[in-house]
Parts: sequence; C-alpha cells; structure tokens
Amino acid sequence: MSSDAFGVLGIGQSNVALPTDVMREVVSLPHALTPAPMAPPFALGAFRLRDELIPVIDLARLLQLDDSQGARERADQVAIVRWQEGHFGLRVDAVHGIAHVSAEHMQPLDSATSEAPPLTPAAFTDGDRLVYVLDIAALFALPGMMLARASHHDNGDQPGTRQAADRKINTERALLIDCGGVQLSLPAAMVREIQPLQTVSAPVMDVPGFMGTTTLRRQTLAVFDPLALAGLDDRPPPKGRLMVVVAVREQPLALCVDQVIRMMAYNPDDVMPLIESHDNPEATISGMINHPQLGESLLVDATRFARDADTLTLAAMYIAREGHTARGEVPYRRFAFVHFDAFGQFVTPLEQLSEVIAMPEDFTPSSRADEGWTGTMAHRDQAVSLIDLRQLLNTPHDTPATDVLIVDRGEYRVGFMIDNARHIEYLDAPADSLIIRWRGEQETGTPPIEQCKRLVVVGTGATKKVLSVLCLETLAALLVDINVPHHCSMIDSAASALPA
Repeated sequence: MSSDAFGVLGIGQSNVALPTDVMREVVSLPHALTPAPMAPPFALGAFRLRDELIPVIDLARLLQLDDSQGARERADQVAIVRWQEGHFGLRVDAVHGIAHVSAEHMQPLDSATSEAPPLTPAAFTDGDRLVYVLDIAALFALPGMMLARASHHDNGDQPGTRQAADRKINTERALLIDCGGVQLSLPAAMVREIQPLQTVSAPVMDVPGFMGTTTLRRQTLAVFDPLALAGLDDRPPPKGRLMVVVAVREQPLALCVDQVIRMMAYNPDDVMPLIESHDNPEATISGMINHPQLGESLLVDATRFARDADTLTLAAMYIAREGHTARGEVPYRRFAFVHFDAFGQFVTPLEQLSEVIAMPEDFTPSSRADEGWTGTMAHRDQAVSLIDLRQLLNTPHDTPATDVLIVDRGEYRVGFMIDNARHIEYLDAPADSLIIRWRGEQETGTPPIEQCKRLVVVGTGATKKVLSVLCLETLAALLVDINVPHHCSMIDSAASALPA
C-alpha cells in the first residue's frame, strides 16, 4: 500500500502537515526580522539565511489561532518551504516529525468552494494527534504573500554559483579620483565630503605632501597632495580645484584632486598587490584595482594611512577645538538635503538616508504593489523593504523607478523607490536658524505620508531658503507601526521655534 510522507508541525494546540518534498529545512526564528510595511499581521517580515532572503509567514495568525500583532518575542522555529521555484518560511511552535499517510486514511474536509479553496482541505490522525494538511497553492492565493525566488541554493550542482554569491556580498565601495593622470581609490568609509578647493594659503613648514591650508565653513583644514601621501613622490602635485575631505582616526583633512570620477564597487579579493609596496608595511597603497569600465586605480589603505603620525599631527594643528567659537560669533552648521524626483520634486535631509542606490533588477515582489509595497530586496547582506514612494504620494505612473533611497532604522531597512536622485544641496547657516513653518497633519488616523511633511526655513538674510521637506525616516517608521513615537531627524530636533 503506497503512502505519502508529511512533515508534522505544531502550532499552539493544533497541528498542520506539509508534504516532505516541499520542506527544505527547519531553523530557529531570528530575533530580528525585517518587517514588511503595510503587510498583513501574519507576514512577520524577512531574514537572511546563507545569503538567501526568506519571507516569514506566521501560521498561527494566518489560521486565526492567534490574534496578536507585531514582532514575535519568542525564538520559535521556521520551516523553510520550497514551492514554485522559490522559498518562504512558516513560523511554527514545534516540529513533531514525519508521518506516512495512505490515501484511505486521508479525510477530506467539506469546506471547499471554487471561489475560495480552503487552506486545510484534508486531515489525518498521527497517533493521538489530529493533523490538518496545508494547501500551499491556496496559501499563496491570499493577498500579501511573498515568495523569494530561487537563487544559488537551487543551483548547487552548477560550479561557481555559491562563490559568485559570496563575491557579491563581499563587495566594498571606494571613491575614484584623478590626480595628475593617476587614478586613486579612496575607501568610502574615510570620505566625508567633496568640495571646491578655494584659496590655499602657502604652507608654513616644509613637510612632504603638505600643500598649505584652506577654509571650510569657518574651519581651517590642512591640504595634502594624495600622491605624496601614497608614496608617489616623483609625481607633480595635482592642480585641481577640488578637495576630498577625509577623516583619518576622526581627524579631518583635505586632499587636493584634479577630478572626482565616481563611487565604485570592488571586491577585495580582486585587489592586486604591488611588488614595491607588498613587502613594505608602511606603504599607504594596498594594491591595484582593475575596473572593467573605469580602468586601473591604486587603492589607498586606510589603516596604513592612519599610521602617518606626522600628517595627522600637522592636520590637528589647524583644527579648532570642537564647539569653539570666538566671543560673540554665531556658531554655524552645515545642513544637507537630498533633492529627488518622484513624479514631482521633493527634498529630504541627507542624514536620514544610509545610501542611494540604483533600482535593483532582482527583488522579491509583493502582491500589494498597488498599495506602494513593491517587495523586498537583499542589499549588503540585509533585507530591505521596497516602497514605491510615488504610490504613497498619489502620483503613480508607468515610468520605472531608477533610484532607491535607503533608510536604516536599525532593526529594519526601508528603500523608497523614486524617479531619480538629482543632487545634494549643502546650506551653511547659523545653527539656530532652522524654523518649522508648517508641520504635516499629526492627528490619529492621518496617512503616514501626510504626517511626514514639513515646511522649513534655513538661514538668514540673503541666504535664507524655504524648503518643502519629506521626512523619509519618519515615514519608514510609521509604515511599519502607525502608532510608533517619532520625530523628523535634523528637522524637528534642530528647529528653534514654531510660528504662533
């Protein structure tokens, strides 16, 4: 007599079963899941499992065995299920084992209709347990369901697939600059900002690589020749009018460059060591990167760069103590805003964004894209919920999004899809000059997008600017939990007053 094998899963006082051929494995439920904004209560979020993005469904809530909401506090288990060339996870309380059931012992349940097939169309007994068979097809007919499409886990027999995934996750970012025809790559972690290089005062001492000093926002910075600091003393210093401000051991200094090319990604495994620097522990060049489109560049080693005590000591001589201002002088602050298009022009504070990336080609789609939640993507070994900002702004159109503004809320990340990020505007103004002229509706029940709007004034006199700001950090928080306490970073905290 033939029989089928089922995995028996415990949910509270009930039990459900899945065919063993769709069950891949069982793992512990992570404490931190990336929540899915605007998702139904049974969609807990997603987590990373060996570089795979796994959406998690709470079976107890789905089957109406539990009316709770929000994150799960207990570290229960997740059954990873393979279905239709994709994967998802089912949160369960326990895994009881394997049951072999013949067709004659399977009892159909008389609740099926053609319009709404039941989630549990049949049941069987396993010892003293009544077990309901879960219909995966009916499960994914429900709104709000997500499926992570198959990746390298399903191609283990293809050589190089896992290695390719590992290489993608291990990528780093660097700023590519040109100095007198020599291309250098500066690790992104050490780069603070890029500014025009104004007047450079002549150096008061002869130190290799020291070009003099300049002023940035009433602060004196030491300016250096990056080629000399990299040990390329035989090259003439750059003559460019740009400077890259870097932070080395929290010490800011400026590098004179001819051209800032672009930010690029590279894999550390592809950095080729140079013979002349490989055996020199003091060399500030760790090797060469050969980018397929941008050509060869020398990668600066930030750790070795930080060992140059002479350079750091000289830079520190020109930096005033933090918070120090002359008597009667008004302290200034730099306000930074990102201007972007989302079928309309908008502004958001730069410090609310962790990064801006191109819209990915591959992501796990959501069935509720018409409400703004487009899906979930994997980025830098983290799950990111994708929200079409144009849908929330009631400006939907058929043009595909080209950029994503990523907000990092610590326990989760939200990526807002936009038409394009246009530019970053820096406003140097008195620190207390920011005033909120209008704040979006804050009443209970107001859509999150309306609670995130601000009209602000920055600056004084001829430099005063009025900006219509959309606080994406606040929006990300409210989309996950409409009742969460929030404030608009850099705006609400810096505003000196509200109009009467």
